[in-house]
Amino acid sequence: MSVEVEQFSDTSVSFIDEDGYPVSFPAKVRPIGEGYMIEWPQYLPVPRQITLLFNHITPIPTGGYTDRRYVMVRGSVEKSGDTVLFRPEKSYGWDEKKKPFFQYCEEKTSQAKNYLAKLSKNIGRPVKPRLPTAQLLFRATRFPFLTATVAPVLIGAGSAAYLGYFDPLLLLLTLVGASLIHLGLNMTNDYFDHKLGADESNITPTPFSGGSRIIQYGLLTSGQVASLAALFYVAGVAIGLYLALLRGLIPILTVMGVGVLISVAYTAPPLKLAYRGVGEVAVGIGFGPIIVLGSHYVQAQLFSIQALLASVPIGILICLILYVNEIPDAPYDAQAGKRTLVTRLNAGQVISLYKLLLATAYAMIALPVLVGYAPPTALIALATIPTAVNTVKSVKQTYGSPYLMIPALAANIRVATFTGLLHALGFFLWPVIMLLA
Repeated sequence: MSVEVEQFSDTSVSFIDEDGYPVSFPAKVRPIGEGYMIEWPQYLPVPRQITLLFNHITPIPTGGYTDRRYVMVRGSVEKSGDTVLFRPEKSYGWDEKKKPFFQYCEEKTSQAKNYLAKLSKNIGRPVKPRLPTAQLLFRATRFPFLTATVAPVLIGAGSAAYLGYFDPLLLLLTLVGASLIHLGLNMTNDYFDHKLGADESNITPTPFSGGSRIIQYGLLTSGQVASLAALFYVAGVAIGLYLALLRGLIPILTVMGVGVLISVAYTAPPLKLAYRGVGEVAVGIGFGPIIVLGSHYVQAQLFSIQALLASVPIGILICLILYVNEIPDAPYDAQAGKRTLVTRLNAGQVISLYKLLLATAYAMIALPVLVGYAPPTALIALATIPTAVNTVKSVKQTYGSPYLMIPALAANIRVATFTGLLHALGFFLWPVIMLLA
């Protein structure tokens, strides 16, 4: 094999000396035939085997690096006067122009795990990657996604406040209980996506797609993830049972039971809703009508048309978080048999449906106001329309490039979150305005 030396700004030689210590020094090399001539320092012995590293990196003035690439070549050497002839035998490398750094790291995960397994065996004790407990739980539970629970809970409580019912303590309990179940849902999804191979096959995960990677990186075992998921579910259901006994046994138990069933069935066999192309609908129902109506009932001890209508736009918007996050995962989901909605459509159809559902969400914010089932202040949620338009453009422009899509994925989450929070605020504001009027 041969390496085009001019593509690299640095070259170094490394080897193990006779005493077993590593030696490394910068070197000047010149291609010759099938090998390289190396200017070897006279004060260093010449071993039989060396590793030659060709490396290049371009600093960015504002910080960071680009145009990174390297080739590591192993082989034998022969001394010839003041120079050494190097004969390559094995090589490997990476070029950022051909493969993004994060994808390269992801592809090497199994190699890293094998290395740690061998190291553990050699030294006689387990060696594994670690994170501080708080950071580990933050990542394992995908804690930031709790905004998808906070917004619909507040909308449910806000629609009840609009009708004259509000108890802050009940709202707090509802938020905590629903959040715990959501954390259980996140970890359950990681567990089953691992077991079913969807996350294992994904080599381009992003902060918003591809799962938490906790199992894939060996930070927790699948059994530990399942146990934590069960713990969160038990804690969340316990709070739900308390609220049911306090505010209405049958209605609250029914809503909570359907919500928990949907959350588990989303990825768990035998239903595996996400694998059958109906996961997006399940998420829309779970984070829309289920959470909004449940939160509303805890406050008002009744279901209302106001709450039902208010649940539609947030259900659509939370569904669209999942929908857009599925775009980077689509090739790997299809490979694992996870037939999400995105895997069933072409790029043009995915964008068209995205636009349609966004338009529907905003229409369903305005419509109840027009027919008298929501206060005029609820229209403040329409303030995010310009951001939504720009987000659609960003998703379309970066479609199919997982890492380039990251800003678009983040923007899509912000649209759903801020629209939902503003919608809830609109319901809470109206009673205050009426009181002050």
